[in-house]
Amino acid sequence: MLGAWLAYWWLAYPRHEVCAMKLPAPAGCSSLARTPVATFWTVVTGTLYAATLLLAAWRPGRRWWFAPLFGLFLSAVCGYFAVLHA
Repeated sequence: MLGAWLAYWWLAYPRHEVCAMKLPAPAGCSSLARTPVATFWTVVTGTLYAATLLLAAWRPGRRWWFAPLFGLFLSAVCGYFAVLHA
């Protein structure tokens, strides 16, 4: 989750004064469009992480953990590509 957050904000944070005109824009070039998307996916992955921790505390010792962790991984990847192509 922390790696996903770092990737979202690495893409969204403006780092260049002049950007190349290509699509998708290089990381840090289109911050006006990417900042709200990065914020949204940060909240989504944080919420899924909190839900996974609550389920782990509620049902310890069971082999149910694969589905929530896969969902967390899938949301991190989808969020990365959403921020990249925003």
